[in-house]
Amino acid sequence: MKVTKRQFGKKTGFTIIELLTVMSIIIILISVLVPGLNLAKRYAKRVKQKAQFHSISIALEQFSADQGGYPDSTLLNTGGIYTTGAQRLAEALMGRDRKGYDPQSTWDAQADSTVVATYANDPAIADGIASLDRRKGPYLQDVAAFQVGELYDVTGNVYPGPTFALPTVLPAPVLTDEYTVKNVTTVSGKVVKAGSPVLYYKANVSSRLFPNEIKVPPDAIDPVANNYIINCIDNEELIKLGLLKGGIDKHHLDPTFTDLVTSKNGRRIFYEAITNTQMTPPWPYNQDSYILISAGFDGIYGTPDDVFNFGE
Repeated sequence: MKVTKRQFGKKTGFTIIELLTVMSIIIILISVLVPGLNLAKRYAKRVKQKAQFHSISIALEQFSADQGGYPDSTLLNTGGIYTTGAQRLAEALMGRDRKGYDPQSTWDAQADSTVVATYANDPAIADGIASLDRRKGPYLQDVAAFQVGELYDVTGNVYPGPTFALPTVLPAPVLTDEYTVKNVTTVSGKVVKAGSPVLYYKANVSSRLFPNEIKVPPDAIDPVANNYIINCIDNEELIKLGLLKGGIDKHHLDPTFTDLVTSKNGRRIFYEAITNTQMTPPWPYNQDSYILISAGFDGIYGTPDDVFNFGE
């Protein structure tokens, strides 16, 4: 019987060079895979955002069929308090209290806040019964909606909606996009994830005025004094509030923003973003309907990752 000698003293395991080689391979794989995963995540969110816009579009068609047209987006000003196009979109599709649109509304949240009968929702009183009987919709059920006062630390002159101090003030919500940006605390005290407001601009089909480099340079005419097909000021007061809950960056669609490379201001960036350059002269997309804008992954309006309800 042959006896095999056991070898002692021979070390087994990885050498330093082998370990460094394996670590280098892992680092290379991470550097290749992580950016790809981030791109896939952003693409998935973009697809989800497009799906949300599709749902909003279906709801707007239902509203239009009932009310004889799309809701207007014109910025309303009562006593220095503004109701924006984004707020009017949410009201049309969900009502201010998610119980449907009240046709008695003037669309002006500040003005309607003094009218007890508008959006009254207490069935124990006559005004509440009448309002609930008038309601249309809600046309949209599954899109997040928040008060402006819940999304921003400072609401400026935009109608903020109810607060703990003023629980009887009528709300004026906005629909928020699918990009998770910040934790926000709702009126009830619940902390939730919320994206940026969905901006809404209704086209003025009777207008033939649109700023472009050929006919009307975007910086040359004040949109307040002109009836453009799409008017940038419909949501400017909301855009001026900046990013959600303490963000310090300025939106690139803010009229006070200036691109340091191109010297273009926020209004010019807005009009160039919604211009269909394949038309001659350049003309806005969706000139017979409306434009929806999501701030995209970075939460900043006017940057390349914005999502629109047109194009790819």
